[in-house]
Amino acid sequence: MDDSIFLFLALVGLALAVSGPAGLIVALVQRGRIAELERRLAVWERASSAREAGPRPLAPDAPRADAPPPQPVPAPPEPRAQSAETAPKTAPKIGPQPPPQAPPQAARPAAARPSLEERFGTRWTVWVGGLALAFGAALLVRYSAERGFFGPGVRVAGAVLLALGLLAAGELLRRRLRGEASTPPTWPDVPAVVTAAGTVALFGALYAAHALYGFLGPLAAFSGLAATGLAAMAAALLHGPALAGIGLVGAMATPLLVGGGSASLWPLALYLPVVAGSAYGFAWLKGWRALAVAGGLGAAAWAVLMALHAAGGGAAQADLVLQGALAALVLAVLPGRAVAQTEARLDRFAAGALAGVVLVAGAVLGLTADEGAHAGWIAAALAAVALPSAAGFLAAPAALGLPVAVVALAGALALWPEFGPAFEPDAVAPANDPLGLWLGTDAPGALPWFALAASAAIVAAGALRLLGGSRLPYATALAYAAGAALGPLAALALAYLRLSGGAVAPGFAAAAGALAALFCGLAALFRRQGEGTPSPALTLGLGAFASATVAALCLGLVFALSGGSLTPALAGAALATGLIARRLDIPALRWCVAGLAALVAGRLAWDPLLTGPGLSATPILNGLLIAYGLPALCLGLAAWVIRRGAPDVPEQVAQAVSLVLAGLLVFLQIRHALHGGDLAAPGTSLVEQGLTTLSALGFSLVLGRVSGAAASPVIRFGGLAFAALALVQGALGLGLAANPLLTDEPVAGGILVNDIVLAYGAPALAALALARASRGRRPVWFVRAAGLLGLGLAFLGTCLTVRHGFQGERIGLDRETGQPEWYAYSAAWLVLGLLALAYGIRRGSTLARLASAALVGLATLKAFLFDLAGLEGPLRALSFLGLGACLIGIGLVYQRLVFAQKPAEEAP
Repeated sequence: MDDSIFLFLALVGLALAVSGPAGLIVALVQRGRIAELERRLAVWERASSAREAGPRPLAPDAPRADAPPPQPVPAPPEPRAQSAETAPKTAPKIGPQPPPQAPPQAARPAAARPSLEERFGTRWTVWVGGLALAFGAALLVRYSAERGFFGPGVRVAGAVLLALGLLAAGELLRRRLRGEASTPPTWPDVPAVVTAAGTVALFGALYAAHALYGFLGPLAAFSGLAATGLAAMAAALLHGPALAGIGLVGAMATPLLVGGGSASLWPLALYLPVVAGSAYGFAWLKGWRALAVAGGLGAAAWAVLMALHAAGGGAAQADLVLQGALAALVLAVLPGRAVAQTEARLDRFAAGALAGVVLVAGAVLGLTADEGAHAGWIAAALAAVALPSAAGFLAAPAALGLPVAVVALAGALALWPEFGPAFEPDAVAPANDPLGLWLGTDAPGALPWFALAASAAIVAAGALRLLGGSRLPYATALAYAAGAALGPLAALALAYLRLSGGAVAPGFAAAAGALAALFCGLAALFRRQGEGTPSPALTLGLGAFASATVAALCLGLVFALSGGSLTPALAGAALATGLIARRLDIPALRWCVAGLAALVAGRLAWDPLLTGPGLSATPILNGLLIAYGLPALCLGLAAWVIRRGAPDVPEQVAQAVSLVLAGLLVFLQIRHALHGGDLAAPGTSLVEQGLTTLSALGFSLVLGRVSGAAASPVIRFGGLAFAALALVQGALGLGLAANPLLTDEPVAGGILVNDIVLAYGAPALAALALARASRGRRPVWFVRAAGLLGLGLAFLGTCLTVRHGFQGERIGLDRETGQPEWYAYSAAWLVLGLLALAYGIRRGSTLARLASAALVGLATLKAFLFDLAGLEGPLRALSFLGLGACLIGIGLVYQRLVFAQKPAEEAP
């Protein structure tokens, strides 16, 4: 008992100690506010007196001597002060009148930033005070428990009474203070803070009654905590969004704090949508977007947690459908329902909300794919596609919901589980299935119907919106057209890959033909509608469905032919889309061409080998032409078709993918021809490396010829890229990997015509031709690099040719080198140097002359350092005689041709 008295006295002393400084701070704050009011009143009085004084009349000019005497003018009557009621009304004047001039107003002083004192007195004290109230309630209960003053029941009752007292105090303060003058919006609301403290205290009391003392069972505690959270959100309509956030957090955390008392998650699947729906409703009524976003994030987190539960598949899927419908309705549909067509610009927030719904749906579907709830899984997947489609159809600003629905459809088909006989007990794969749909999953009958239903929803939403939205903005109409065209195509392609695995599927070919007929009918409908009431939206729909018709036909050809691949179909669709874009003048379809080219690039990056295992061994005329050549041609033509003046992004994307495919076609044809049709054969050969280098140089030479000031950057940088590839291939492939001097592989052919001449001589000539053609077109460093590559390959090829002439087909370094061979190297270097000198003098190439000097210098060093000691007899003398004659001849050439003095010009 003595402790309680001491506690009471300590609290009284603390109150007395705090009341003095608090009163002083309040007085100082009020004094500052009074001074500020006095200053503003003085400024207003000075401005009012300045307006009443008005402008002074100007003094008349002094009269001139020759001017006539002034005539008397009757003085105007002095104005009298009249009120607004007694002032005479003037008749309106006829004709244009000058705009009325607003009376001068006193400049309002700029709002000063709150001082540290104001922030402390009006904000920090309120927030810290509310936090102190909540902690004080908890500490008081803890202290009573530690001292044993009261029993558990009294403690819980006291905590509940304290919470109710804080809630009552908050309501009393709201009624008393809300009638006063409005406070600045930056100041915290005292009644709301007190009510929030009471809400937290009530949460703590109920949780303690359940978890610590067992006074409340799971159901009662769950109901009490949930009711407290919902009541807090309802009270937030009076106290502001902060209290709603506290209530939302408490209601969302209630299942974690209490639990449901059973292993079933179905009550939770029904409870969470009620909480989220309440948050959405309050957010919609008061315009609190942050509360709606918080409710959506909490619902998403709970959906994933339920999906992670061992037996929570069905409950998680049901919760996903309900929560997705609420989020799509509140965050996407309702904000855009009242927007006119002409103002229906794309809403990024609505698109982000729908994308979040689809992302959560993908996580839930992926986690519950093997739970066994097959009908629920299919229903949830269908809802994940239908919800963004319906949102885009109901609200035009949410038109991006259709592309989002396409992504959801693709994800559902990719995640489609192997249901097995549990879903269809009597389903047995027939021996002769005419549609060929029994290859990828144990329940294939559901997958095509799902793809059909989801695609129909997307097409219907997009087509109906385009037909009835002739005044839609261009970007909004483009979203509808893109979703309606791409959805069925993506569904058909993914279903084919999932069920047939790339094999021939006549059933899918027939489905592609039916889809093409549907798109053709829609295009005809849009054309008839556009002839009656022309609009950009109808023209865009016509172009989109016409392009989709061609794409569906291309898919059908791929499904029906051997070695089916999506790459030719996508490239053909890109070309058809480019032709339609040019014919109908629809600029947006040019971006569709770029998108299809990007899909081809993605397919190529995923698996560069596009031909499959059944590639014919016939050189040139094989499946590589279909897999690489046809797409390269289609994309190149598409880039040319959609060109509009200066090169832009769609044209450059198509050009880049076309160049990559063309390069791969040539390189793979070389490998195919040299390895008997086996592209995966291990190792490489000298001829393959030489022809690959020659092909890269040829690409660079051709691209350099067609590039110019107006050429696309892809053409210019493509030429540089192929030249860099040739440089790397020549240095690593011909210099190291396939060099017969290092590998000791046999060299086929005779002395003049052999593998070395083909592998080194042809690329050397191509590199020199590239250097000559690039002068004035390419940078100086590029010209020099190409020339050095040509000279290096020529030098290496010359040395290998000499060794091949003396050693035979095997010319490895481990074989003995005779004196005639050493002499032949010197002679060959001198001949090569003389040829380089002749070319440099004739073409004015300094690089060639420097290369000639290097070769001659190398031959000279060899003669003095090696031939003098290594050669014997007449070879030593012939080596020095030939070297001396060449050096003298070279010197004479330089004196007479290169650095000859020009005769002095005669003076006029």
